[in-house]
Parts: sequence; C-alpha cells; structure tokens
Amino acid sequence: MKRKVVVTQPLHDEAMQRLRDEHEVVVPDSGEERALIQACKDAQAIVLRTNTTVSRTVIEQCPQLKIVSRTGVGVDNVDVEAASEHGILVCNVVGVNTLSVAEHAVTLMLAVLKRVCTMDTAVRSGNWNARRGNTTREAAGKTVGVIGMGNIGRRVAAICSAGLGMQVLAYDPYAQDAIVSDGYTIADTLEQLFAEADIVTLHCPNLPETRNLANRELLSKMKPSAILVNTARGEVVDEEVLVELLKEKRIAGAALDVFEVEPPASDHPLMSLENVVLSPHVAALTQEVSSNTALEAVNAVLDCLAGRTPKSVYNRNQLSISRGGSCGQAD
Repeated sequence: MKRKVVVTQPLHDEAMQRLRDEHEVVVPDSGEERALIQACKDAQAIVLRTNTTVSRTVIEQCPQLKIVSRTGVGVDNVDVEAASEHGILVCNVVGVNTLSVAEHAVTLMLAVLKRVCTMDTAVRSGNWNARRGNTTREAAGKTVGVIGMGNIGRRVAAICSAGLGMQVLAYDPYAQDAIVSDGYTIADTLEQLFAEADIVTLHCPNLPETRNLANRELLSKMKPSAILVNTARGEVVDEEVLVELLKEKRIAGAALDVFEVEPPASDHPLMSLENVVLSPHVAALTQEVSSNTALEAVNAVLDCLAGRTPKSVYNRNQLSISRGGSCGQAD
C-alpha cells in the first residue's frame, strides 16, 4: 500500500525515483513550519534536509508520522525528544559523508596556509608581484588540534598525520581509547589544545554543551600564527569574537564552511577579511555524497514503511512505543 512521504527538498534523481516507485511523494512549497505541517498532516514519513526543522509543533500536528529520516549525520533540526515521546523514529546517515567532509576540512586548512584565494585574486587582477614577499606556509611539522574524534575527526587526523606529516593533538573525552590506538596525543583540556595547536579543526555536533565551544576564553589562547577551521556547525563558534580576533591579527586566519546564520548576510564582517576562506556549507555535498546520503535516507523510510527496522535509528534508546513502534512490524 502506498503511503504519503514528505521530502522537504528534492533529492538526487535516483533516490526520488526509488521513493516514488513505492509511495506518494510530496515536496512542500517552502521550508516554513506552516507549509511543512500542511504537507505532513496525513504523512507517515519525512525525508528531511537542512532547509527546515521538524519541531514539537510539527510532530504533534502530524498524527500519522512514523519516521523522520535525515539526509546527513546531524539531527539538530529535529526535536528528537518530542519525536521519541511520540514513538517516531529519527534516522540519520552515518559515515557516508566522512571522506568528503574530512577532505574539505583539510582543503580549507591548506587554502589558508597557502593563501590560495588571495593568490588567485592577485593573478586574475594582473598582480604577478604578489609572489614577492610571499607569506604562505607549509603544513608539515605543524600541530593540528582535532576536536571530536568521530568518523570525520579521525579521518582528518589520518590525512594530516600520514599525508601531510603533521602532529595530531586530539580532544574527545568519549573517544580517548581511539586517540591512543591511532597513535595520537591526547589533549587533557580544550585550553591545552587551543594553546598548543597551529591549526584547530572542529568536528563536534551542535549540542547545548558545545554551543559557542570556541568562545573568547579559548580563542584568545590561540597562537597569533594559528588557524581555526570549522566544518561542523556554525553554532559551535562565537563568530563575533572570532571576527574581533581576526581583525586584530591575534589569530592568523580562519576557514569556515558553516555559520551561525545560513546564509550569512552579505555585509557580515567575515566577508571583508582577507585572512578568511569561506564556503557555503558544502563540505558534505560532493556528487558522490549527495547520491549516497539521499539513497540511505530513502532506504530508511522504505524499510520503516515496509515493517522493517531501519539500519541507523538515532533515538533507538529513547523511543516510546506508539506510532513509530509499528516500524519493524508490517501492517
């Protein structure tokens, strides 16, 4: 029997077709809550991208909903507590974007060290003399401080260590065994990591305890020659403080793929800083990842609606048995 599935933004063609082959697919007119509620009132599944939020209000007004399936790792745009209370599965895609995000983080590091954007602009404007007095730097021998040693953090550490000859200083109180087994040095505190690292790269989720993790106290401990890289979530960095320190050259540079507000305003202070490299939350949006994450998110929905338990259920241990309890039990 065909069910109604809401997709908050169109997916990769193959994933959309796979979903349409088995169910009725609806794409709301916008990512606003009102439009989502209207589309989801009689829906049993949502495939959620980053353009909207599945709030408690959405959950409570969509009584047939069984599953919210994210096309990525982060679930900060889902009220997981409310979903769990109502027995709704929250699924995410784990591991598919690991290589893509790790590559992007390392690319951003090198772009700042090598002043790639500045040099590109100079050549295009006819300023060949930009090569004189060059202030680009090497990565080899420098210390990269990795905050968060999940799949992405560990891949970044491996690339930096084995590929670039960097020293790895890692902080993750939940993964100390992994840090040791990989042969890296454990930072006992965040203060130590920010003070000792030449490059600090963030790979932690957006949680209440990580919001503004990179705050004035920690950012002020960085070396004047150090660089901050963020491919995690914009909310983990205090942007106002970061801008201040960059302007005052108390930090050498920054590279950001994520922002507190996306997209950032055209007059955001970061836009005018030469020692900053920016990208539009694109680290996980390679062609390969876009296809694979969409297919995995769709497969979770197909499994649930067919009475099978999806592979990756984020809130497995929090679920109340109600609506979502029928996932894994064919009607």
